[in-house]
Amino acid sequence: MRHVWDNLIGNAIKFSPQGGLVRIRLTEQENKIIFTVEDNGPGISEEAKKHIFDKFYQADSSHKQEGNGLGLALVKRVLLITGGQIEVGNRNSGGCRFTVTLEE
Repeated sequence: MRHVWDNLIGNAIKFSPQGGLVRIRLTEQENKIIFTVEDNGPGISEEAKKHIFDKFYQADSSHKQEGNGLGLALVKRVLLITGGQIEVGNRNSGGCRFTVTLEE
């Protein structure tokens, strides 16, 4: 699970502007643990959302030297193995939100 947290928080930092905001939230709802990471970066296009968890996919080529496109694919795999789920979306005010749901 450490890879999940490291990757999601690291991506939020990487894609936020200098001096940007990264918000991390942990809540409990109906016997589920909800972990949310939000940033105020550029967000994710609708096309990129379709492929963001695919191996080797990189939506933003400007950060290509900082990764190989495996991080989110591994996050998705870890969560599938542990019975968790992940969702991605854009924030209304800009930036993106990743939400991980785990059973208690």
